[in-house]
Amino acid sequence: MATPTFLQNHMWAILGTFATQYAWSAFIGALPAPTATSSTGYQFAFKFLNILAANISRASSTAVENSPNFNDAAAKVLPKP
Repeated sequence: MATPTFLQNHMWAILGTFATQYAWSAFIGALPAPTATSSTGYQFAFKFLNILAANISRASSTAVENSPNFNDAAAKVLPKP
């Protein structure tokens, strides 16, 4: 009989790791971007979690939404419902 390989011995650990990483990535990706009225704690948590999830561009792209003119500018560009 052949001895089991590393992948055969650790298949569930490997699949569990991929599933857990996918779930955390989906959770972090679903967080709404902070706005100018968001607390500093939420802004920190948003940036920290996105950096941990390797979403560097999403973590650093919130500066525009923190500007005092963001809502007025967005209202001009976005269609009204």
